[in-house]
Amino acid sequence: MRVLRRPVAGDVRPVGCAFVLLVFSAVFAATAVPALPGIGAVLYLLVGVAGIVLCAAGLTATAGRLLARRPVLELDDRGVRLPAPWPWPRARDRSLGWTDLAAVVLWSTPVPRGRRALEDHLAFLPTSDGADRLGPPPSAELLALSSGDLPGVPTAHWSIPISPGWDPGVEEILAEIRRRALPATDLRERPRRR
Repeated sequence: MRVLRRPVAGDVRPVGCAFVLLVFSAVFAATAVPALPGIGAVLYLLVGVAGIVLCAAGLTATAGRLLARRPVLELDDRGVRLPAPWPWPRARDRSLGWTDLAAVVLWSTPVPRGRRALEDHLAFLPTSDGADRLGPPPSAELLALSSGDLPGVPTAHWSIPISPGWDPGVEEILAEIRRRALPATDLRERPRRR
C-alpha cells in the first residue's frame, strides 16, 4: 500500500507566503540598483538577492513536495517505509520490518503558533530489540501519552504527521495494520469546543 499526499486547500498558504516574500525581495533588490555604487545600495542589493535566493529555494521545496508523486508512507510485505521528503534522496528513507514492529499508535499534539488546534500523528512503535538496532531512544512526548500496557518502544523517530490529503486515508492504513495482527491504539485528543 502506497499512501500519497494529495494537495489540499491549506497548502495554498505556504506557497502563497513564499511567493509574496519572493516578490518583495525582488522589489527590494530592484530599488537598490539606481542608487549603486553607494554603500547603502550595495547593502540593499545584497539583502534583496539573498532574499530572492532563499525565497525561491523555499518556494521550490514547498511546491515540489506538493507536486512530487513520492509517497509519504509505504506498507508492503517487507514492512513499513517512511520515504524521505522531496528533494532528499530515497537513500534517506526509514524502513522498519514487520518483525521489528510491536504496535501502531495514533496520537495528537498541540499546533504551535498560538492556534487552538491539534495535529494528529501516526507512530510505529518498534519492539525493544528493533529499537536497540534501529534508532534513537524513546520520545518523552510519546512516553507521556502511551498507556503502560502498549507494547513497543515509544519513539518519535517512527512518527509522521497525518495530513487530510492522504490517499488512502488513516482508516485504510489501520485496516492494513490490523490485517497483520498488530495492535493499533488511538490516543488522539479531540479539540475542545468553546
